[in-house]
Amino acid sequence: LDFTGNISKMNDKKDERIITVSYTSENLSFAGAAKLKVQGTSSLKYAKKNYTINFYEDSSLEDKMKVDVGWGKQSKYCIKANWIDKKHARNVVSARLAAEMQAKYGLLENTPHNGTVDGFPVEIYSNGEFLGIYTFNIPKDAWLFNMDEDNPDHLVFCGEKWAAANYFNADPDYDSWAIEIGEENEYSMSRLRKLFDFIRFSTDEEFVEDFEKHLSLDSTLNYFIFMELAYLSDNRGKNMLLVTYDGEKWYPSLYDLDSSWGTDWQGTGLENYKTSKLNFSTNILWARLMSLFGDEIAERYAQLRSDILSKENILDKFNSFTGSIPAVSFEKEAAKWGQKIPGYPVSQIEEYLDYMLPYLDAKYGFNVPSEDSGNAPQDS
Repeated sequence: LDFTGNISKMNDKKDERIITVSYTSENLSFAGAAKLKVQGTSSLKYAKKNYTINFYEDSSLEDKMKVDVGWGKQSKYCIKANWIDKKHARNVVSARLAAEMQAKYGLLENTPHNGTVDGFPVEIYSNGEFLGIYTFNIPKDAWLFNMDEDNPDHLVFCGEKWAAANYFNADPDYDSWAIEIGEENEYSMSRLRKLFDFIRFSTDEEFVEDFEKHLSLDSTLNYFIFMELAYLSDNRGKNMLLVTYDGEKWYPSLYDLDSSWGTDWQGTGLENYKTSKLNFSTNILWARLMSLFGDEIAERYAQLRSDILSKENILDKFNSFTGSIPAVSFEKEAAKWGQKIPGYPVSQIEEYLDYMLPYLDAKYGFNVPSEDSGNAPQDS
């Protein structure tokens, strides 16, 4: 993907640049104009930026250019730098695993990727100069969820902070929960507030009996198990997507999965996962789920662990993705960014799984073949 134009010193989301672009792959080529903005929150400070890109037929920007790079014809995409992951795999591969889990239970089937992002590696050049390896991703946009932006009940909220409301301990507001799809108005917030009232104030009997009226249990179980297995610290509240098509029933959806499988949020160190397990007790949703749906969590863990969340399947997906990026591309990336690039190889994920899988197998009473079980840990 080639950019021609000025993209220097882009550090503010309000900074919009108009450039020309051309794209070439084995099966597709196109050229036109584009609006480019930096994307992300904490990632804005990194030297290598993420971008949101909107394609147009020409520099007049009168006609959108819709291109099909794998998920149908669309004009808006996200270009991820994956700065904290030098192998560029954790966010996309984790999302692919999450999508497999959703598909297993028929969840969000009418979306491009079962309500999760997807992407593929791409080299980007700016004015002829190699800018780096990126992933060309589905954006956090209406088409990610196959939604009609004119339907007031098609809503997606994203947890933005570590505030009490992000743990369902207070009323939601637009400071703690940003609206990604839908109008930022009282009606939209009233729909989210209704969900919060159920989670916070229902009796235990009501929480169990009426859960499916307010939340997809399948989607919630999948979210919780993957969050615990992949050590998704941020996704306990912040980064959580809440999705509804009728303003009544919500689907938790995983997003922003690069801080995963034992790495910290900067990619420069590892979480102390052997002695410090994720704490879910401060989040009312997860605390009540563990208390009142313990058998369902264990059953779902066993179902997923037997196929999608097997060590073999997880590592195969990571190795396949990283193996699809030519060695010469990684060499160019290192030459461009040097030792600044943080992250860990797939071998670190294998080491993590050799600890975490046996720990969770024991926790949920799941027996696995010895070749997939790793080395059973001592709980701390």
